[in-house]
Amino acid sequence: MKHQITITALLITALLFASCEKKSAPQAQPTAQADTPASAQPAEDPAPAPPAAYGEKSRPTDALDIVFADGTATAWREGLTLTREQKEAAVAVIFYRGTECSNDGSERLLGVGLAHERNGLAWCRRSEANAYRMNIATIQCPARGDERSLTFGGDLDGSDNLSQIGAYLARHGGKDDTADAQKYPAFHYAKDYAAQAGSRVAGSPFADGWYLPTVAELFQIWKNREGVNAASDLCGGDTFSRISVCWSSSQNENYDRYADYWFFGMVELGKCFGHKDTDFNSYSGDDLAADNAHCAIRDFSGGTPAPAQTAQPPQGEQTAQNVLY
Repeated sequence: MKHQITITALLITALLFASCEKKSAPQAQPTAQADTPASAQPAEDPAPAPPAAYGEKSRPTDALDIVFADGTATAWREGLTLTREQKEAAVAVIFYRGTECSNDGSERLLGVGLAHERNGLAWCRRSEANAYRMNIATIQCPARGDERSLTFGGDLDGSDNLSQIGAYLARHGGKDDTADAQKYPAFHYAKDYAAQAGSRVAGSPFADGWYLPTVAELFQIWKNREGVNAASDLCGGDTFSRISVCWSSSQNENYDRYADYWFFGMVELGKCFGHKDTDFNSYSGDDLAADNAHCAIRDFSGGTPAPAQTAQPPQGEQTAQNVLY
């Protein structure tokens, strides 16, 4: 009997001990997602890398720089090669850096477009344009000297010559008809250069600002014509030949109905003048037929123009995408 009691007591003790163990054991908890260190968080998609620049320089700085549509530039030199993408993005060749073509003494950096007008253009129309029979004194650009020592006076910068014609007409009893492209074809070819075949500037920061050069500015192209031609040709652009003629925006200083053009064959014939309605399609002189090469130029001194600012709605107004319904 005593042994039975002892065994029973031991069983009871063992059961009580097991019960205590069970109660004291930690309860299994649902597995919690561990906090992930910040360094282990999945990285956000990186910002897209900016497109590679076409040119070697951030902007054009010197004569014979090739200017690309993104505003960058590469200096032309013998042996230079360009990719197909670079050639397609080229928009101009710098032909001049200096002050000789400035009306206020400031330094200018001028480039010529790669497309020339080969079909002939009149300076203005004889029977239609009011400027045909007027000597527009404010845009005269007389030359002095000979060969490469030519110096020019008067109006050296042609960037506002079309508007100067209009202002002169208005002041001298005529109607300003310069907005009519049919009456002033050469001027509007340059002004609307972005719309011309092969210009490559439509939609680029350089779509605006093109103009018909003065005879002083054409002289600077002539001085650098070999390099300008080589750079333009490398990019698939047009070139000036020995028989190229190009209208300037300069009024001839001696005759009302004449304007100045530049003949690229030789400097002694460089500054010529002709009837303002001449298109040169059937022109020949000095045993040389003419090759139309009317061009447009632009000032690149300011680098790449800032993009146009998007108009913002006045304060207090909501745009449609911001309205919650």
